[in-house]
Amino acid sequence: MFSFFAIQESWEVIKQHKNRNLLTGFGVAWGIFILLLLVGTGSGLQKGIMVIFQDYSQNSIWIYGGKTSLAKPGQHAGREIRFTDKDLNLFKKRFDEIRYISPEIQYPGKQVNSKLQSYHRFKCYGVKSDYFKIKTFKIQKGRLLNPIDNQKHKKVAVIGHKIAEGLWGDNYPLGQYICIDGTWLQVIGVLSQNSLFSNNPNHIYIPIETLKDQFGLENNLNCFSMALYSNASPEIFEKKIKNFLARKYNFNSEDKNALYIENMQVRSKTFNNLFRWINFFLWIVGISILSSGIVGVSNIMLIIVKERTVEIGIRKSIGASPWSIRLMILHESILITFLAGLVGIICSTGTIWIVNALINAFSNNDNAIFKGLDINFNIALTALLLLTISGTLAGLYPARKASSMLPVKALNSINN
Repeated sequence: MFSFFAIQESWEVIKQHKNRNLLTGFGVAWGIFILLLLVGTGSGLQKGIMVIFQDYSQNSIWIYGGKTSLAKPGQHAGREIRFTDKDLNLFKKRFDEIRYISPEIQYPGKQVNSKLQSYHRFKCYGVKSDYFKIKTFKIQKGRLLNPIDNQKHKKVAVIGHKIAEGLWGDNYPLGQYICIDGTWLQVIGVLSQNSLFSNNPNHIYIPIETLKDQFGLENNLNCFSMALYSNASPEIFEKKIKNFLARKYNFNSEDKNALYIENMQVRSKTFNNLFRWINFFLWIVGISILSSGIVGVSNIMLIIVKERTVEIGIRKSIGASPWSIRLMILHESILITFLAGLVGIICSTGTIWIVNALINAFSNNDNAIFKGLDINFNIALTALLLLTISGTLAGLYPARKASSMLPVKALNSINN
């Protein structure tokens, strides 16, 4: 279909009407430019939002005990649902899907002190070592809690980096001691911040047995978390364990207030589906803008056909086939569209590069929700495919009109 001679001929014809073709091509270039910017913005925002989930294992489930709101025979509404360590051991033995399980007890301390400084904005949690395989924290210095820390009830703590900065500034925090309500704990690790939405910079994690010993907390747990094996379905498991807990703690399985279950995979899928629709909408908007440029190309090609009526008549009178006439018009249409679209792709890529460079230059937060626009090879390839299809569609009607001309009528137009 395409040959060097045909492209060269089309290029010479295009150059004869530079201004007209530049204005026509601008609509196509602008459409591709807007399309890639919209899609790049949507994709960049999606990547930023999904950073929320990097603190968690994707197949993790968090279960919080609540209060029953539906009565059952022999049981009144308003009972609190609480768990124990024995319950957690039973769950792990009963359900083969559970790989890691850990309780989480929050201690509402008012102030944490070092020997010289104090820090007020913090939360203290008692957990087991499996907790750090369910919540995938990054360690900045030192180490995380291990099983021996719990077995020996060690007075140790892993703290967020904001607490370390607040208590010791630029000094080395490992091996230092913090005091929470009269209990001194040795710092063995400092966490780095995973994401903008992570609160771990102001969190303190200590062995759960140490928390119970030192602060006199009961063995009742309000929350526990689990990470499932990769071959397990979190959605199926969520229904299974909810029904099991309803039987064990004697509450109605339809009672939405008795338990709160946070399924990270389900939540992640929800966000992904949301962005799928957002990206679909952005593609529709971009293609609609591009379509206006394509209509402009089609109109110009109709004008070109009218202007070249005599030429078409001469070509057909000396033996040119309708198909060759059709290809001639299509070549011009596709070339105008392709070149204009290529300019749009180059401009949009350059704009995205400049915007991302400015964001990186002026943003001091490595965990910001929006790190810039995104563009990849697949999007550019799709845009080029759209250009080719658009150019073909734009020239299709004018090409059919040109190829259907009768040579005699075309030549007679000289006198009109």
